Amino acid sequence: MGCRVDRKNKEQQIAVLDIYKKRIFSIAFVFTIMLFGLIGRLIYVQIIKGNDYYIRAKSQWMKEIPIGIERGKIYDRNTVLLTNKHKFKYLIIFPEYFIASENNLKIISNITGIKSDKLKFNYLTSNRSIRLKIVNNNIDLIKKTTMMKGVFSVEYSDRYDKNGLASHVIGYINKIDNTGEKGIEKRYDKILKENQFSKIYAIVDAKKRIIPGLGYKKIDNVLPNSKKNIVTTLDYRIQSIAEMEFDKLKKNGSVVILDVKSGEILAMVSRPNFDQNNVAAYLKSKNKELYNRSIQIGYPPGSIFKIVVAAAALENQITDIDETFYCKGYEKIGKTRIRCSSFDNGGHGELNLEEAFALSCNAAFIQLGQKIGGEKIISMAKKLGLGTLTNIGLLEEIPGRLPTKDYIKGAGIGNISIGQGTLEVTPLQVAKMTSIIANNGIDKGVYLVKKIIDDNGNLVKKIKKNNPTRVLSYKTAKKIQYMMEKVVTIGTAKNARLNEIGSVAGKTGSSQAILQGKATVHAWFTGYFPANNPKYVITIIVEDGGSGSKVAAPLFKKIAREINSLR
Repeated sequence: MGCRVDRKNKEQQIAVLDIYKKRIFSIAFVFTIMLFGLIGRLIYVQIIKGNDYYIRAKSQWMKEIPIGIERGKIYDRNTVLLTNKHKFKYLIIFPEYFIASENNLKIISNITGIKSDKLKFNYLTSNRSIRLKIVNNNIDLIKKTTMMKGVFSVEYSDRYDKNGLASHVIGYINKIDNTGEKGIEKRYDKILKENQFSKIYAIVDAKKRIIPGLGYKKIDNVLPNSKKNIVTTLDYRIQSIAEMEFDKLKKNGSVVILDVKSGEILAMVSRPNFDQNNVAAYLKSKNKELYNRSIQIGYPPGSIFKIVVAAAALENQITDIDETFYCKGYEKIGKTRIRCSSFDNGGHGELNLEEAFALSCNAAFIQLGQKIGGEKIISMAKKLGLGTLTNIGLLEEIPGRLPTKDYIKGAGIGNISIGQGTLEVTPLQVAKMTSIIANNGIDKGVYLVKKIIDDNGNLVKKIKKNNPTRVLSYKTAKKIQYMMEKVVTIGTAKNARLNEIGSVAGKTGSSQAILQGKATVHAWFTGYFPANNPKYVITIIVEDGGSGSKVAAPLFKKIAREINSLR
C-alpha cells in the first residue's frame, strides 16, 4: 500500500516538474523572441535606417548653405585658371528665418552696398535663399550678421570673373541645374560635373543662428583627387593680347590664333562679348552676343578665297605664277559686270598671277576661275577644310557653305573666283586653311583641348590628335607662300609688315555682305609669321570694317608685335 502511494506521489512530482519545464521553456522562448526582436530593431535603426536618422538629427543643428554644385576647373595650356580664379565673400540669407528689422537691414546694406528698401522689397520677398556679395569687409559688421537669424557668410570661388576672358570658348552654365549650355562647359559637361558633389553646412542653434566658434562644415561625397579638370590649348597671355587689341577697334568680329607646328588654338576671340553671370540679358538681343563668331557664323570670304583659286590652278597645273592676265578694271560674264578695285583707275593693265594675287585683282582671278572651272575650285576648297567642321569639339560649330554645282555655272563662277556669292566660311576654317599653307601643304588639324587632369595635376586623359595629312603638294604650297609674302611686301597688306620679326605672309579680303538687313563690307586678313619659319597663324575678321588692308592688316601687325614681345 505504501509503495503505491510513493509511486503515485512520484508521478505527481514528475508531472509538476514537466509543467514547470514547459512554463520555463515558454518563458525562455518568449524572452528569446523578444531579444531577437530587439536585436533586429537595433540592426534596423543603426544599420538599415541609421543614415536616415543621422540626417534627420543633423538637420536639427546643421543648415545647408546653397553655394551651387562645384564643377571641374578650366585651365589654359600652362594651367593658368580660366574659371574659378577669384574667391569672394558672400552673405547667404534665408528670408523665411530672417528678421527684417531696421537695424538688421542697415547692417546688411552697409556690407553689400544694396539699399535697405531694395533689400526688403526686391530681395527678401522670395521663399528661396538669396546670395549677396560682400563689398565692405568690415569684420565687426560681418560678425554682427552671424548673430542674425537666417544669415550666414561664406567664401568661395566665382565660376566666371567680370573680365570674361575667352568667354565664348568657355561658354556658360544654367545655374539652376548646373548644366553646361555653350562652349567647353557644354561639350565637357559630364566630365566637369563628375564627382563634384559637395555641400557646406552652418552649425546652428534652434533659432537657425550660427553658433559662434563652431563655424562651417564642408561635406564632400568624393574620393581624393577624383575631380576632373579641362586643360585647353589656349594661352592666357596671347588670348589677353588678342582681346585687348581687338577691343580697341570697338567693332564686332573675331580673331583666331593657331600654333602652326601643333595646330593648337592659342586664342579665339569673339565680339561683342557677354557677361557669363547674366546670360538672360542677351537672350533676346539682335547683336548675337552669345554667338561664338569664330565658329558659329559663316561669312563670305572675299579675296582671301583667292588662296583657294590659286591653289586649284597650281595644283591642277592649269597655270603658273608667271602667267599674265589683262585687267581693264572689270570683268563681264554674260550680262553681269564685276568690278575690280582698280576700276576707278582704269584697271591694273597687264599683270602676272603673282602680281594679281598681291594686288588682289578681281578681273585676273575671274579669268583664272573660268579657266579652272567651278568643280575644281570647290574640290580644292574642301581639301583645305572649307565647307566642313574642324571638329575642335565645340557643339556650336557650323560647317559653313560651299556653292552648289548649279550655282557655279554662268555668272556664279565669277562670284566664287573672288570669294563672293553663296560662299560662307568661319574664321577658324580660314585659320586652318592658312595653317595648311604655312605647313607646306600638310593638314595637322586644329585642337582646343589638350588633356584632362585631376586636382593634383595628374593626367586622367590625353586628347588624341589626328595624324597629319598632306592635302596640297609641297611645290604648290611653296608658290602660295611666296605669293602671300608678296601681298605684304608689295601688295594690299603693306600695313601688316613687321620688320622686327622678319617677313610676314598673308592675304587681305574685303567681303560684301548683309548685316542686320543692310549691305556692308567686312574686313579680312589671314596670315602667319615669321614667313621663313612659321610659328603663328592669325586670322581676323572685322564686321562692317570695310577695307581688309586698312583695318584687319594693321590689327594683325599689332597682335603679332605683342606676341613676339612675350618671353
